[in-house]
Amino acid sequence: MICFPMPVARPKLSKLGMAPLICLLFPLLVPASENTRPVTVGVFGLFRPTRIDIVTGQDTIVAILNRSTKIRRVLAGGQRLKVENHKERLKVSLFELDGSLLLAYGADAVRTEETNFTLSVPGRIQRDFFGQVEVIMRRGVLVPRVTVEEESAVLQILRSEMSDGRQMEALKAQAIIVRTYLQTSPGRHRSEGIDFCDTTHCQFFADVAAVGDRFSQAATATRGLVLTFLGKPFQPLYTAACGGQTLAGFTGSNRAERGSGYSYRSVSCNFCADHPLFHWSTTVDMQPLLGVLRREFPRDDPADILARLTQTGEGGDLGALKEATRLSVGRTVGWNVIRSNRYSLEILSNSIRIRGHGSGHNFGLCQAGAIQLARQGKSMREILSFYFPGCSIER
Repeated sequence: MICFPMPVARPKLSKLGMAPLICLLFPLLVPASENTRPVTVGVFGLFRPTRIDIVTGQDTIVAILNRSTKIRRVLAGGQRLKVENHKERLKVSLFELDGSLLLAYGADAVRTEETNFTLSVPGRIQRDFFGQVEVIMRRGVLVPRVTVEEESAVLQILRSEMSDGRQMEALKAQAIIVRTYLQTSPGRHRSEGIDFCDTTHCQFFADVAAVGDRFSQAATATRGLVLTFLGKPFQPLYTAACGGQTLAGFTGSNRAERGSGYSYRSVSCNFCADHPLFHWSTTVDMQPLLGVLRREFPRDDPADILARLTQTGEGGDLGALKEATRLSVGRTVGWNVIRSNRYSLEILSNSIRIRGHGSGHNFGLCQAGAIQLARQGKSMREILSFYFPGCSIER
């Protein structure tokens, strides 16, 4: 329970000050005694927003921060807070329930108390979150950051990553992986002032989980449990569908991630055979692909790289080349062109046909396979042991 001065009457707020104390009860997704460290996630970064709208369902204290001052206002339930880029600073505007402008400030940052809120980039994306939201400016772009306790983050990520999951044991296994990843991969975006992003580069973080549903049940049942190897947590990876075979070796986009302490083993998995990306095929014009290869590998002949990518197999240098190519093509041409690390190319006259298996990097747990294993009666421990041989679950 948190007490702040608030006007006695609503909805019209006075510009002259705040009146007597009223206590606000903020709903928590997990008991305070179970909360661990805070996790900060940057959201909507792919949209490079110049305007962010915030609406809460209940009265919330908003802090408008400048270099030497801090202004606290009440954002009443249903009122809208608009934050936009104005001459390389924030312009923060508060609107009444009827849409009329109540007040406006210039600011360096704006921050709400922990609450349930709707965040939107008007006309592009809107999502519901739980936590504390802060908006700052970096190089002319707004950066919204959501901070939640770790167990609340586990719950929101679990719902986002396995939104179609119905099998409880698969959800429990995923919850353990999510929690372990949060604990072993902090600061992936430290230079941006956040711990994680909201995309699959880290873990998908979208929409607040409803209390009492199967996701909260899975998170609660596994609270505090992490995946370990030789007694130490490591960075556990997962993919939507492996296409029949997970990959072996260290993985990650940099050397720090490759030294995570666990060497992934190749696991035969046909449990994801019904997934639409178990087998896939795409065709792309040759010139855009050659352009990507020239930029990514400026010292190599693109024709030689294409010839290497026609080979089957995903190990060693060939596997590293395929991953680097997939990531570069995804960022520039589109992520639906090369859908996984398990692929080979066929050179046509003016185009390239790409055939592959699975989705994503193909390392670690196969989500589609885990769901099928749970349908067959396997427990979360059996599922995790299957995809991470030699690992243990510890509190």
